[in-house]
Amino acid sequence: MAKDLATVLQIGSAVRQSLTLHLSRIMDHRKVFSCFKLVLVCLLGHVVADCNVCQTNQAACINSTSFYLCFGDGTPHTDNIYSCLDGTVCTARTAICVQKNALWPASCGDTSKCGQCSAHRNHKFACLSRHTFRMCYGAAQPTGPIGICPAGNACDAESDVVCTVERAGQTFTCDVQDDLVSSSTASPTTTRPTEPSSMTAQQLCELKAYTGLYETRPRDIYCKRYISCYFNKAGQIKAVEYECSANSYFEAETQRCVYKAPANCTARP
Repeated sequence: MAKDLATVLQIGSAVRQSLTLHLSRIMDHRKVFSCFKLVLVCLLGHVVADCNVCQTNQAACINSTSFYLCFGDGTPHTDNIYSCLDGTVCTARTAICVQKNALWPASCGDTSKCGQCSAHRNHKFACLSRHTFRMCYGAAQPTGPIGICPAGNACDAESDVVCTVERAGQTFTCDVQDDLVSSSTASPTTTRPTEPSSMTAQQLCELKAYTGLYETRPRDIYCKRYISCYFNKAGQIKAVEYECSANSYFEAETQRCVYKAPANCTARP
C-alpha cells in the first residue's frame, strides 16, 4: 500500500513538473509575441510618406483623407480628387483608406487647415504648423508676426486659447513640423502689397504659404493649367504644375477641374 502511494505521488510530481514547464513555455511565447508586436508598431508607426507622392498602392495622399490615383506611371493624376470615408485615413495599404490606428497611420499628415483662418469657428487665428500660428482677427487671411506655442503645447483650432496641452497621438490642426516655417513677420497694414503678375509655381506656393490648387501666374486664359501647393513631411511648401484633362477646365473658385468652361476662359483656337 505504501509502495502504491509513493508511486502515485511520484506520478503527481511528474505531472506538476510537466505542467509547469508547459506553462513556462507558453509565457515565453507570449513575451516573444508581445515584443514582436511592440517592434512592429514602432516600425510601422514611422512608415510615413511625403504628400502628393505615388505609393505602391497607386495612390498619392494629398492630406490625411484625400488622394489622387497614379495608374502605375508614378505620376499623380489630378483630374479627380478622391476622399476617404468618415473615420478612415489615406495610407499605403492596398485598400488605400483604412480606419486610423497605431499600426497604419495616415501617409500624409493633414495640412488642409494650415494657414486657414476658417479652421477656427470665429476666424480668430490660423495654425501654420504643429506649434506656430498667426492671428486672423476675424479676417479671411492671417496677419502679423508668427506666434510660437509654449513648450508642451500645440496649436489647436478647436480651442479659443490658441495653444492647448499636447497629447500623445493627438490629431494636429496643421500637421507640419515647425522647424522650417518662416520666422519672418508681416506688417499688419490695411492694404495688401501688389503681387507679381508673373512667377514660377514654387514662388506662387511660397507666397500663398498654404495648401490648395491655384491659377498660374500669369493666368492661363484657356483655363487648363493650374498649380498644386502642398507641404511635405519636412514641413516644406512644394509646388507642382498640372493640366486638366481634355474637355475639362480649371475653376479657381472650387479649386478643381470641371467640364463646363468658366466664363473667364478663352476657347483654344
